[in-house]
Amino acid sequence: MPRPPEPEDLRARGRWPPPPGRRVAIVGSRRPSPYGEAVAERLAADLAATGVIVVSGLALGVDAAAHEGALAAGGCTIAVLGTGVDIVYPRANADLAARILAAGGALVSQFPDGTPPQRANFPRRNWAIAALSDVVVVVEAAEGSGALITAEAALALDREVMAVPGSVFSPLSVGCHQLLRDGAGLVQNARDVLAALGAQQEVLDDPLKPPASLGLEAPAGGRDGLLQHLSDALMTEPGTLARKLGLPLPEIMSRLTALEMAGAVGRRGAGYVRLAPGGISRAGVG
Repeated sequence: MPRPPEPEDLRARGRWPPPPGRRVAIVGSRRPSPYGEAVAERLAADLAATGVIVVSGLALGVDAAAHEGALAAGGCTIAVLGTGVDIVYPRANADLAARILAAGGALVSQFPDGTPPQRANFPRRNWAIAALSDVVVVVEAAEGSGALITAEAALALDREVMAVPGSVFSPLSVGCHQLLRDGAGLVQNARDVLAALGAQQEVLDDPLKPPASLGLEAPAGGRDGLLQHLSDALMTEPGTLARKLGLPLPEIMSRLTALEMAGAVGRRGAGYVRLAPGGISRAGVG
């Protein structure tokens, strides 16, 4: 079983040690649904706005969304690497790593400089994430996900483990729902996590608001973000949109109706397509 690194074994780029404050790890699938990505980004942003330091692993998917959320809120975030601290993996997140450093965060590793990405490194990296955090929140984790290793490490280290519930139709929910059955704290908003940190005692049931960057929230005016999730050639059913985006079906129907009245979408069979100006779609004439 991996063990957490000793503080003196950690190498870092950026501000290290980090500023004082509570730390929350947000981890999950490398291939999340839009719902999971939205939850990770919004939760990280809301926590960072209160001064919480967001910890994650710089992987694609939930990890990257958590780092992005913290940065969007002007907060501090720590990326724990499974490589040497001088190697950013995956390379697709090189720009994100640079922005973490520019914002006063840090890249941290227990591995010597020059260590390439190797499968055996990442469970050890997950233990380091847990060790550096006061609370670990899991967002979308399939059975056997590496995020569950982080949760197991957190429990072994006497850290609080929390999980975000997901769709019962999605295999990405299996890990989180198992954690919840086993007694993990349920996360519906940042206040749930703050309460676990002892920073706030009142827990309210209102849901997170989707981050604007993902285009899920109905705008007060202007272009509805639902349009980016509709094709101009292939019909999409409202129920499919609701499941994909994690939004209530009545809200999806209301917004599609408004878009149809505005001439932005058209009905095709049991679903909808996006229309070009003038009411034309590649699927046919509106």
